[in-house]
Amino acid sequence: MKITIDSTHVDEKKWEKDGRSGVIRTQEATAENKYFRQRVRLDLGKEPAYAVGEYELDLEANVSVGDFGDFKLARKPKLVRVEAKPAAKAVA
Repeated sequence: MKITIDSTHVDEKKWEKDGRSGVIRTQEATAENKYFRQRVRLDLGKEPAYAVGEYELDLEANVSVGDFGDFKLARKPKLVRVEAKPAAKAVA
């Protein structure tokens, strides 16, 4: 699945409950395949933001089976950067 990062902006949402607190850090991206194209949020945890560019999400590497036999998507997906293809040279 293709993941496109357009911005290094990170949204931070602070939370507090029962004497505990934390920050949820996410980055927006676009996920697309032959069935859909949709804006999504990527959970960053304490990791830095992804650089602007195209990435590949290998679903087999990011999906597991839960305790009750359901599919679970990894909370922090592993994305692989897709190197930009060099521009084609003009024929003179």
